[in-house]
Amino acid sequence: MPSLDTRKLVPGLPEVINVKRVPSRRYDTLEALLAPGQGAKARALGASLRLSKKGSVESIALATETLVVQLTVEGNNTQSSGSSGSSLSGVLNHPRLILVGVGMAHILLLLHRQLNLRGRGIDLPIMFEGIAERGFPSPGDIACDKLHSNARKYAINALWYRHTNDELCLRAWLCACMVAEDLHDIDKVARVSTYGLRPSHLTCLSLHAMNVELLEAMKPTQMDNDFEGWEMGKVGKLVLHNARFKTKVRHNKQTFVTINGGEVQAYTDRVRGKKTTLTYKGKLPTDIRSVRVVGREDATSAENARDMFIVRLLQGAAALDHSPFVCLLWFPRSSIPRSVHTPQYDFETLNPSQIRVANAMVSGGNLIDRIQGPPGSGKTSTIAAGLKHFQECQQTVWVVAQSNVGVKNIARSIIKREIDFKLIVSMEFHFEWHEHLYKGAVEDTLIRSDELNGLGFDANRRIGKTHIMLSTLSMLSNPMLAQNGVFNYRPVEILIVDEASQIDTLEFMHLFDKFDKLRKVCMFGDPQQLPPYGKEQAPKMKTIFDFSHLKSASFFLDTQYRMPIELGRFISDAMYQSKLKSVHNVTGTACIMAIDVRKGAEQSAGSSWKNTEEAHTVVNLVRNYYKNLKGDFCIITPYDAQRGLITQLLKAANLPFDIVYNAPYVIVSAVRTTKPGFLSFNNRMNVMLSRCQRGMVLVTQRAFVEGGGKGTLLGRLVRHWEAAAGVDAVWADAMRVADGQANLPGAPGKLAMRLAGVRR
Repeated sequence: MPSLDTRKLVPGLPEVINVKRVPSRRYDTLEALLAPGQGAKARALGASLRLSKKGSVESIALATETLVVQLTVEGNNTQSSGSSGSSLSGVLNHPRLILVGVGMAHILLLLHRQLNLRGRGIDLPIMFEGIAERGFPSPGDIACDKLHSNARKYAINALWYRHTNDELCLRAWLCACMVAEDLHDIDKVARVSTYGLRPSHLTCLSLHAMNVELLEAMKPTQMDNDFEGWEMGKVGKLVLHNARFKTKVRHNKQTFVTINGGEVQAYTDRVRGKKTTLTYKGKLPTDIRSVRVVGREDATSAENARDMFIVRLLQGAAALDHSPFVCLLWFPRSSIPRSVHTPQYDFETLNPSQIRVANAMVSGGNLIDRIQGPPGSGKTSTIAAGLKHFQECQQTVWVVAQSNVGVKNIARSIIKREIDFKLIVSMEFHFEWHEHLYKGAVEDTLIRSDELNGLGFDANRRIGKTHIMLSTLSMLSNPMLAQNGVFNYRPVEILIVDEASQIDTLEFMHLFDKFDKLRKVCMFGDPQQLPPYGKEQAPKMKTIFDFSHLKSASFFLDTQYRMPIELGRFISDAMYQSKLKSVHNVTGTACIMAIDVRKGAEQSAGSSWKNTEEAHTVVNLVRNYYKNLKGDFCIITPYDAQRGLITQLLKAANLPFDIVYNAPYVIVSAVRTTKPGFLSFNNRMNVMLSRCQRGMVLVTQRAFVEGGGKGTLLGRLVRHWEAAAGVDAVWADAMRVADGQANLPGAPGKLAMRLAGVRR
């Protein structure tokens, strides 16, 4: 019989545990293997699952303190209808077996999704919630508290990151061990159960559980930190100066830090702004060359709130049909009548399609309005017009977006229209990292999250007469807003969501249940631009634009004002079925040039890509053409590695590198030279190619555009431009850019400037 070596996990427990592997045809042996004998006391049965990359259950591990049984699950399994399914169900629901696990709600939902089985069990992090200072304890925390104080916390946590047979079985076994001494109190713990839920509700929730697990598997378990310096703190302390917000060392219970590839191991003690204080043991090297974070970051407040809502549903403490918004989206009636928008306001500064949307926003018609806003079509202007109306009527509105930058863009737009608002921003995002984004009038509207964490926050005094509230979507799940009376003072009655096409709609479910005064939701987005994070790995994820029964409550902003006419026409034909009109004062084809970087070659850089020759060409473009335009140009590339390389080269050349996203002139670095990779996603390419307001320079390789990249949106754009302007008018060689001889959008070359008598 195979066995597991457990010596490196918990001192004092058996060093070897037997494993019995059981195919589906032998499920009838499970009760004999796992259940206690007649008259014996109840025992814990640890459970763990492994999913395939497509989300189906591949294997199940069930364990007592002395034996692990690993079950094979066949693809497209129908065994629940026969004796095998009955045998498995008999074990899962055995009166003297108590099913326990980490993430038990998801385990039960996934078992129902795959095998049509129902069951009940206990979630260990919820059972032992009191162990953690905040949030829920990790498996490693529970093991240190319940099994042995010297249990290897981080090694135990890592079992939940990987999914080999050994790790699957060890997870189940540890779960059984962790609860063994607390079985006498087990009846006091609320179980999660799939018995009390309707089939339609189970179908919905099990899909949600699958998506969450697929996304969880995508999360990195190691991350290299970018730092710009360090200093010694108190004895045993090191203060790290983080260089990038994305890779900064955060305060997490499940991670630790290795220095110089493992010479020293350290743990996060404190984080403030760009500085992270680390506690280390041993001798610190005189030269710190590398810092790596190992482990998976703690769940966010939004993730905890989402997961706890599912737990409460399976405990019978909440009802899925409590919210009319949940019913409308996931359990609609057979037909939804089109609402009549009774009030009609002029909204004189808007175009006709924007007026239709603004009137829908302020009417009491549809519970949910769905608005598609292509690039440059005035989403924020339309939102601002609606907010102006709500402000005049003193109606409370919460405006949210997926990203902090999205919220900031809304704030900058509406403050110009004399709309009074408060913007709640995360201290972690704001302090020392992004304070520059909020300089000026927006700065006076800020409520930073650390204010909410302190004593004495007075919502009445701090918010005053303001009725318009801005935040990220995740901030709505921050428990401090409710605890400090923010939602009592300014309840979520009307919710406006920007970037809705980037959000899995199931992320709204717990919020719809939470805000019982909610009466109107307006969702703005564009399914032809960025999809939700992880959509490729979890393709069953749905945004608001994937619900066909909401067609009667759908609107389209049909006129764009950002892109030059010819570019707008191309984007309209390629992405919007020729329904997007353009209004702009740039009407010719000179607004786009392509630079042929013949010697360029894509290079793999971890999970990303870079192209050194393209990066040097971008530096030449900035140095010879665009550096004096200051904030009037930006650089876009789809790859993090290329972005980092370009930034590094621009810094070294003392050229501007901290540049805004939307700008009159855009430089695009495509990177790829063989296979298109990321560039094959038209919606992502649409984001890049639709940013410019006056002109765009495409840094790529002509052979790629005519070969491997021919079918991409980039390749189609170049062919469109060649047909409209002529091949020679579209392409310039990278060497001419290096010499300053090419004429580019908004930046003529040296020869043209000499002829015009202009000195750069």
